[in-house]
Amino acid sequence: MASAMSRTALPLLVLAFSCRVFAGEELYRAVAESNINQRYTIESIAIAGVQVDEAKLPSSLRQRMNALIGKHCDVAVLQDLAADLRRELHLREVNHHLLRGSQPDRVRVDFAVVKKPVDIAVPKFLYNSEQGFTGEVNATTQVGQNTFMLGAISNGDDLIERFTGIVARYDTRLLGSDRVRFGVGFEDYHEEWNSATRMASGSLPSETFDLYRARRNIAPALTFALARPLTVSVGTSFEQTKSENPVTGDRSANAFTAELHYGRKIEGDTVQQIVDGKYDLRVGSRNLGSDYSYSRHMVTLRYEIVSGRQTASDELTAGAISGDAPMFERFVLGSSSTLRGWDRYAIDPLGGDRVIHNSLTYGYRFGERTAEVFYDSGALWNYGRSAELRHSVGVGYRQGVFVMTMAFPVIQGRIEPVFMAGMNY
Repeated sequence: MASAMSRTALPLLVLAFSCRVFAGEELYRAVAESNINQRYTIESIAIAGVQVDEAKLPSSLRQRMNALIGKHCDVAVLQDLAADLRRELHLREVNHHLLRGSQPDRVRVDFAVVKKPVDIAVPKFLYNSEQGFTGEVNATTQVGQNTFMLGAISNGDDLIERFTGIVARYDTRLLGSDRVRFGVGFEDYHEEWNSATRMASGSLPSETFDLYRARRNIAPALTFALARPLTVSVGTSFEQTKSENPVTGDRSANAFTAELHYGRKIEGDTVQQIVDGKYDLRVGSRNLGSDYSYSRHMVTLRYEIVSGRQTASDELTAGAISGDAPMFERFVLGSSSTLRGWDRYAIDPLGGDRVIHNSLTYGYRFGERTAEVFYDSGALWNYGRSAELRHSVGVGYRQGVFVMTMAFPVIQGRIEPVFMAGMNY
């Protein structure tokens, strides 16, 4: 009898599965055939079951997907979007599926993704006509809930010095949820110093402005998702520097670290708003065996509004250091994102322990391309000294992750345009 039931159940299961597949194909065929009059309306879009607003996507792709919601379904547009997702997210394969919506003439779009075993990405590649190239390449693989990353970097954009070397990172989800994550990062760099920095540090105490030839860091951290828009990270950083001065030798810059991040997107009928804020804290402590005792505070606030083809944003950064901090902790202005076009070594070859910067940007989108204008203003100084406010204006072009900028620093009596281009995620 059991054998007979098995013989009966198997055809029924096959029939049920075939009906489900057939129904999906029928829906897809109906939408494709109805594209002449575009009878079906897109109700929602998801990527591997995750709604667009919660998925990790470049802003350009997110805007394109949100723009399709509420509009008539065009299969050709969805196919182009799937190809762009595969290329920009470095996926092996992306296919779109149409699911029935809450009403007869509505459909839900879900992009099914197949990741590559090893993902090779270039998160940053920039050229500055004054400062040369900055580049980073990473290889990432995922095994279950564990993510492993190995990369190489040569960065002359973020700090006073150019640092070149390797980075590695391990991340895992704890308790089987994204609400608690553990990660540990490793960095091993060789440092190169500008001649202006060497001259400025030569007349100052080497203990305060120690120029090191190498730097190594191990940084474990726990991240907690307290609420949907709010995350908190706490950890430590065990950093060692090898001084160029043999008398100074190796020094430790061990610190407690913390980060508070708030990000929220407000969707309206015709306007989308993004509010993003971050507070970073690093405290070098003798209790961790550090040769430096200091605290470093940094706050970043960003507001963006998108209406149709237009985008406007304002980003404010402010920071302060107290105590005796190593050189890599000091603030810099004159990079690919701050006081664009300025020579950082003309502002201060040793960096500063106080900084404030604001950047206003307006962009207008033409298809997949965006033209931008910006205005940067900022000041970099040291405690007990006066601050000088500097300005920069410029124009830019953006397509996906490719960015091209012509910046004009506002310097009394002269203007020297600086060209920057590259990829920046």
